[in-house]
Amino acid sequence: MRYQSSGKMMVLIFLLALFSVLGAQQAKDQARKFTQQKKTTEDPWFRQEFFSEQMRAQREVLSPSCKHFLEQVEKEITYYPVPESSVDPSLTVSYENGWMAERKYKDTHAHEGTDLMAARQESGIYPVISITNGTVTNIGWLEKGGYRVGITSDSGTYYYYAHLESYANLKKGDSIRAGQLLGYMGDSGYGPEGTTGQFAVHLHLGIYSYENGKENSVNPYYVLRFLENKKLKYAYS
Repeated sequence: MRYQSSGKMMVLIFLLALFSVLGAQQAKDQARKFTQQKKTTEDPWFRQEFFSEQMRAQREVLSPSCKHFLEQVEKEITYYPVPESSVDPSLTVSYENGWMAERKYKDTHAHEGTDLMAARQESGIYPVISITNGTVTNIGWLEKGGYRVGITSDSGTYYYYAHLESYANLKKGDSIRAGQLLGYMGDSGYGPEGTTGQFAVHLHLGIYSYENGKENSVNPYYVLRFLENKKLKYAYS
């Protein structure tokens, strides 16, 4: 009888410990959900981890504004911005997560985008296409961005393609379809109009949200990872 009572006591202690752990985890999860639901699209964590697998899997704990922006982008992104070459498979691009890395031009600033680097360092070879439908809302020279195109999607998200060598036949106000040619990758920028050669040939991709009239950049890295299997093929060499 004494051994039976001792056994029951051990089971009871075990169950109490288990419920305590589960209760603590539940409280932790609720606290995390409460914290996430207070974040806006300006939040550094949201901007850095934007569109990561973890964020997409846990979208239900995001604030309404963050979840809305995430799902807008999810619906509209269609193609990787640099098509594969059907002629020369060596014409690849590479990129890494360089979000907020230090950049220097006149002053030191944080890098608000992802750079897709050309394997062949030659301007005007790699085509750059729109990853979404939208409208050309900016086109022309920027001192830092060089020749750039800005596409605003139907949701109001702004997609920024910079350091181009040249443009396709585009003008401000044109409607753009996902997969449409915007121009060719180059090394323009960091000086007055026409400046080239200040850095390697690459495409700078930026993505921007607008909330309460304020522009916020988000990390394009995980969007590009998502689009890796959505590449068009163009004949170029």
